[in-house]
Amino acid sequence: MFNMHSKSLATKLIAVTGSTIAAVLLASNFVLISQSGERVQSLIRNEANIEARAIAADIAGAIGELASAARSTAGIIGNGHQGQYLDRKTVIDLLKVSVERNDIAFGSWFASDKDAFDGKAADYMGNKQFGGSKTGTFNPNWTKGKEGISLTTFEADPEGAWYALAAKSGKGAMTAPFLETGTGDNIPISSIAYPVNSNGKLIGVSGIDVSLSTLTERVSELKPFGSGRVLVLTQSGKWLVAPRPDMEMKDYEGTGSDAIKEALSSRKAGFIPNLTAADYEPFDRVVYPVALPDVNTTWVLLVDIPHSIINAPVKEQTFMMVVGGLVVLAVVLAGLWAAIRYFVQMPLTTLVGDVQMLSAGTYDKPVRGQERTDETGAVAKALEGFRHQLSDTKRLEVEAESQRSMADQERARSEAERQASSAMQRAIVARLAEGLARLSSGELSYRLSGEFPVEYTKIKTDFNSAMTSLEETVQTINASVSNINNGSNEISTGAAELSQRTEKQAASLEETAAALDELTSQVNFSADNARTAALSVANASGDATKSGEVVQQAIAAMKSIESSSGEISQIIGVIDEIAFQTNLLALNAGVEAARAGEAGKGFAVVAQEVRELAQRSAQAAKEIKDLITASELHVREGVELVGRAGNALENITGQVVQINGLISQISSSASEQAVGLKEINAAVNQMDQVTQQNAAMVEEATAASLSLNQEAKVLQSLVTRFSTGQGRSPAVDHLHHSDRISA
Repeated sequence: MFNMHSKSLATKLIAVTGSTIAAVLLASNFVLISQSGERVQSLIRNEANIEARAIAADIAGAIGELASAARSTAGIIGNGHQGQYLDRKTVIDLLKVSVERNDIAFGSWFASDKDAFDGKAADYMGNKQFGGSKTGTFNPNWTKGKEGISLTTFEADPEGAWYALAAKSGKGAMTAPFLETGTGDNIPISSIAYPVNSNGKLIGVSGIDVSLSTLTERVSELKPFGSGRVLVLTQSGKWLVAPRPDMEMKDYEGTGSDAIKEALSSRKAGFIPNLTAADYEPFDRVVYPVALPDVNTTWVLLVDIPHSIINAPVKEQTFMMVVGGLVVLAVVLAGLWAAIRYFVQMPLTTLVGDVQMLSAGTYDKPVRGQERTDETGAVAKALEGFRHQLSDTKRLEVEAESQRSMADQERARSEAERQASSAMQRAIVARLAEGLARLSSGELSYRLSGEFPVEYTKIKTDFNSAMTSLEETVQTINASVSNINNGSNEISTGAAELSQRTEKQAASLEETAAALDELTSQVNFSADNARTAALSVANASGDATKSGEVVQQAIAAMKSIESSSGEISQIIGVIDEIAFQTNLLALNAGVEAARAGEAGKGFAVVAQEVRELAQRSAQAAKEIKDLITASELHVREGVELVGRAGNALENITGQVVQINGLISQISSSASEQAVGLKEINAAVNQMDQVTQQNAAMVEEATAASLSLNQEAKVLQSLVTRFSTGQGRSPAVDHLHHSDRISA
C-alpha cells in the first residue's frame, strides 16, 4: 500500500493513477465476466432447446409412426367392413402385421362394439383362433412376449380410457402410460386407439400398444453436454423417464410445477433456473412440450443443464482477464513513473528552489525554467512576474501612504459641507410638512410664505400654484355635484314609476301566454287524435282490401281443390280397374298352378296373396272414392260461402273508404288550426319575453340611478371637507334640501 501522506507528489500520482486503473480494470472485468456468463448461459440454453427439439422430434416420429399404422389399420377395417370383403381371419392377419413391423409396438388389437362386426358372436364364443371372446364378440389381440407373438382375446370395456377416448371423440387418442401386467414383465405401455367406422356408424376401436420401455431406455442413454440428462413427463404430469427409478409413474412435484402445467396446457416452452437435487449437482432445467402427432396428446421433455457446464468457460475467461489486467497495470504504472519523474518531479524541484529564494528576499536572480513550453514553464513565467512585483512593493507602499493622507483631509472638508446642507434641508422640509398638514385637513386657502434659498424657490412656487389649482377644482366639483344630485333624483323617480307599469304589463302578458299555451295544447291533442283516427281508418281500409283479395284467392283455391278432387276420382277409377285386372291375373295364375300339380303349390300361394292384395286395393279405392265424393260436396259449399264473404267484404271496403276520406278532412283542418295557434302562441311568448326583458332593464336602470344618487351624496360629503375661503358652498345647501325631500 502507498503512503498517501508522503511528501513526494510523484508517489501520490502513481498511487492514485494505479488505484484508478486497477478499479477500472476490475469493474470492466466484472462487467465482461458477467456478460460472458450470461452469454454462455444463453448459448447453452439455446443449445439445450435445440437438443430438446431434436429429441422431441425423434419421440414424436416414433409415436407418429405407430399412430399412422394404427390409423391405417382402423381405416382398412372400416372400409373392408363397409365393402363386405373383410372377415375375421383377414383382420387378425392385418393386426399381426402391425405388431411385426414396429419395434416398439407391444401389441395390436381390435375391439368390436357389441358384436357389430359380423353379428356372429354366438358362432365364435371362446374361439380364440377367430378372435372370439368369452361372449363371442370379435376382440382379437396380438401381444409380444418372451416366446414371441401370441394371439389372445379380451373383453371390451366401453368405459375404459383405451376405448372411450377414441370412441367418444371420433379421433385418434393415446392413453396415459400404465404398467402391463399380463405378460409378467411389468413394462410401461400406452395405447394408441382410432375409431373404426362403417357406413357412418361406429363398429369398434382399433389400436396399437406402445412399449415405452424401449423408448425410455433410448432417452435415458442421452447425455447432452456430456453430463446433462434428459427426462420425460406424460400428459398427466407423471414421470415416464425420471431422475430416479423410484419416481417413475409418479406425479411431478416441487419447483417448476407451473412451468410444467403451462407446457402441457398451452404447449409453451419454459425454463426453471437454479435447481438442486440430493444426488446431482446444481442445474438449470429446460421445459419443452412434445406434441405427439394424430393422437391429441402432449408430453413434456426436460433437459437438465449442470451449472459446471456454464461455469467452466466463465472461469477460464476470468483467469485470462485477471492475468491480462495485472500485466496491463504493471506496464501502465512503469510508464507513468518514468513520465512523472522526467516531466513533473525534476521541473517542480527547480521551481521549489526559486520560490524559496524569493521568500528569502532575493529578487535579483531570474526564475529558472521560463524557456519550457508546458505548464511548468507557465508557472516559471508567472513567478518571474511576481519577482518584479515584489521589487516594486516598497515604492508602492510609500506612494500609498501619501495618497491616504490627502484622502483624509478631503473627507473632513466634505463632512462639514454635508452637515450645513443637511440643516438647511431639514428647515425646508419642516415648512413643507406644515403645508401638507393643512392640505390634509382640507384647508385649501393656505400658502407658503417667507424666504426660501435660491435652489428651493421653485418648490415654494410649485406648492402655492398646486394649492390654487386644487381650490378652484374643488369649487367646480361642488357645483357639479349639485347638478348630479338633482338629475339622479329625477331619474330615480321616473325609473320607479316605469318599473311598476312594466311589471303590470309583464304580468298581463304572462297570463295571456299561459292561456294560449293551454289552448294550443288542447288543439294539438285534438289534431293528434284526428291523425290517429285517420291512420286507423286507413289501416282498416287496407286490411279490408287485403281481406277481399284473400277471399278471392280462397275462392280460386277452392275451385282448384274441386278440380283436383275430380282428377283424383278419375285416378281412383283407374286404380279400381288395375285391381280388377290383377285379380283376374291372380285367378288365372291359380288355375295354372293347379294344373302344375305339386310343382305349382308355391306359385299358387303367391297367386292367392296377389288376389287378396288386389281385393284389398279395390276395397281401399272404393272407400277413397266415397270420401272424395263427399269432399267435393263440401268444397262446393265452401266455394259458395267464400263468395258470399267476398261480396260482404267489398261492401265494407267501400264504406271504410268513405269514412277514411271524412276523417282525413277533419285531421287536415285540425292540423291547420294547430299550426295557426302555434304561431299565435309563439308571437305572444316572444312579446312576453321582450316585456320581461324590458322590466329587467327598467329594474337595472332604477338600481343604477339609486346607486348614482348614493355616489353623488358620497362625493358631496367628501368635497365638503375642503375649505375654499368662500364660505358655505351651494352644494351643501342643496344637499340639506335633498335630505329634507327624502325625509
